[in-house]
Amino acid sequence: MNKEYSTIFDLKKQNNMRNFFLNTLTPYGSNFFYHKNNILCLDIINSIYILASGEVQISLCEESGNEQLIYTLSPGEILGEFEIFSGISENYILHFVTDSKLCKINKDKIDQLLLTNPCSYSYFIHSMSRKYHLAIFQLSFNKFYMTEERVLEFLIRIATSRNPQKQKNVEVSGYTHENIGNTLNISRIGVTNILKKLQDKKLITIKRKLITILAISQLKSYRKSIKKR
Repeated sequence: MNKEYSTIFDLKKQNNMRNFFLNTLTPYGSNFFYHKNNILCLDIINSIYILASGEVQISLCEESGNEQLIYTLSPGEILGEFEIFSGISENYILHFVTDSKLCKINKDKIDQLLLTNPCSYSYFIHSMSRKYHLAIFQLSFNKFYMTEERVLEFLIRIATSRNPQKQKNVEVSGYTHENIGNTLNISRIGVTNILKKLQDKKLITIKRKLITILAISQLKSYRKSIKKR
């Protein structure tokens, strides 16, 4: 698998989806505010949560306490759509990267909206399909890509999803080396060594939890060059 992120995640469809959740659905819900670095454990089955502002990392956790980051929510993206349609609960750990506002909407209100406006189903389907493809990307990273390539793809994907119009000095914040390693199944030391290599090549700069991609086009070119080796 070697698809460009932009060929699968259509920007226009994503913006339409985010606008629908933000502008049409949030008036039906209740807002909750969380500060940067807060951690929240949620059992979800009969509600969805819309991220109205901020940035939140969503993880799964096993009994031993080990976590696996599965995706990051940006404003207008939701959590809980699989659960309200399947009726199967799931537990998530939410790490708030910035001060954030979550809007909670109960399933009965969602059902009422979908009855009166069936076309709204398309936005939920699009959200679910995005997460499916993200899962496929993650599986492909771990199976087919060498460690350096995984880190490059991770940086490109996060930067592209956060600010698709910006191509230079793109900031990827909120990720520790250990966090990235857990996401990509790479040791923390391995991630640190790869990021230092990219910094030495003047492709990125690193300052604590802030990684700045100097030029996405150069990062993509380097990624293609190591694939040919």
